[in-house]
Amino acid sequence: MKLTVQDIFDLNKGLNDLGDKELPIGVAFNVSRIGRIIGDEYKTASGLRSKIVERYKEKELEDGSIRLKKDKLDEFNREIDKLTEQEVKVDIQKINLSDLESISVTPKTLGLIHKIIKEDE
Repeated sequence: MKLTVQDIFDLNKGLNDLGDKELPIGVAFNVSRIGRIIGDEYKTASGLRSKIVERYKEKELEDGSIRLKKDKLDEFNREIDKLTEQEVKVDIQKINLSDLESISVTPKTLGLIHKIIKEDE
């Protein structure tokens, strides 16, 4: 399956939310496997994103956020867009929507993981 780096960021967050739920063992195994694969890709992409941020960072603020160099915002955005649009090929088995019926999942979580949900026929 091909995913973009943005999909990887979304899936990582959604799978973390899903990982806190009680799931049937087969579904839990598949979610855990997918989480490991996506997690590896996330680490790589997140590291690259951090390097881009460091390159354009003006200073770190007291609240932990950062201020970017105002005269470099266009370049920063181009590099971030280029990163998030990169395609990644992953070998994962989609999750059947019916496998999630036994748990409460927020629409936000479903939105984050929709790329790996297979609707039942």
